Amino acid sequence: MATNVFFSQQVKTEQNLVEDLIVESLRFYGHNCYYLPRKIVNEDTILGDAADNKFEDAYEVEMYLEGVEGFEGEGDLYSKFGVEVRDTATFILSRRSWERFVSLDANLATGLRPNEGDLIYFPLSKSIFEIKFVEHENPFYQLGKLYTFKLTCDLFEYSGEDFDTGVSALDVDLELAQGTAVQLTLADTPTIRDFVVGESISQQINETVVISGTVSAWDESTNKVTVSRINSTDTTGTHQTFVVTDTTLGRIKTEDSMDGDLIAMSGTGQEGYNIDFEDGTAGISLPSYITDGTTGTDNIQNEASSDGILLESGTGFDQSPEDHITVEDSLASRRSVTLVGSDQTLSTDAGAFNLEIETDADGIIDFSEGNPFGEST
Repeated sequence: MATNVFFSQQVKTEQNLVEDLIVESLRFYGHNCYYLPRKIVNEDTILGDAADNKFEDAYEVEMYLEGVEGFEGEGDLYSKFGVEVRDTATFILSRRSWERFVSLDANLATGLRPNEGDLIYFPLSKSIFEIKFVEHENPFYQLGKLYTFKLTCDLFEYSGEDFDTGVSALDVDLELAQGTAVQLTLADTPTIRDFVVGESISQQINETVVISGTVSAWDESTNKVTVSRINSTDTTGTHQTFVVTDTTLGRIKTEDSMDGDLIAMSGTGQEGYNIDFEDGTAGISLPSYITDGTTGTDNIQNEASSDGILLESGTGFDQSPEDHITVEDSLASRRSVTLVGSDQTLSTDAGAFNLEIETDADGIIDFSEGNPFGEST
């Protein structure tokens, strides 16, 4: 026998009331989290996996953490390869919030529900979780309708993904703290301003190769700067990181064609600068100094009239005794690199024990295992 046609569990007004109560409860007892849709940059079409991911958007939505006693999972484990954190979490997200704030993002594989592989940033613990499974039928059809998504997530393991979401805790702090970095020892130039964490710096190796990165740490007392997110314009693979600055000054050289002649500067604060004979512009000898790119107005100046001087002309050189060359110290953070760390360093976070464990383990000979990667013998 069919159900009674005079009674229905799918009354629209009652469904709206239940949904309003659920959304209100999530906003009362939940947390403000950020939903980060994954953008696949380079997909492996053979294995069907993402070779490289980017996260360019972050949507702030309310979510309820189901485990009221904290994160679930296996917790912190000490293994042969260091300390592993295996926290898991289950978040409850209302369908209404999903449809209003997230579902229209162009990077989503489907806008009908949250996608596996997307990230959730939990600001309370400053943790990022990766969505592993989306349960969309729990609770099961209350009054004939579904109101929430249950997101089962694992703690995200950073592996060089690019974050450009507009949230500084993700775009700057995460990449600088978790990404690999190199430590540079710079020359002592106290008259020039200090570096700022998060600013971009660069070093020009030659006319076409530029090494750039982001400052993740700066110690003024030791003149050591730690640089993360290192990029290189070298397509040959020869120069992929910073090099020690070549401060050797050249000499004036003139060819028969009189093209490209340079004069090297050697005054205090002007080491490495050069002047082009033809157009009177100032430059930096290559390889260059570490700089934040802030430039001034380098010029060749006449002492008497402040007019520009043409060093080279068809009739010869200007021999006026009052003529001289003025080069400003225009690059605000200009410092030469005296030493480049031989090994890339990991995070300086107090919780990153892996590097210390690996260093200590190098001095221990364990005769209890014939195969360190297999079962104990």
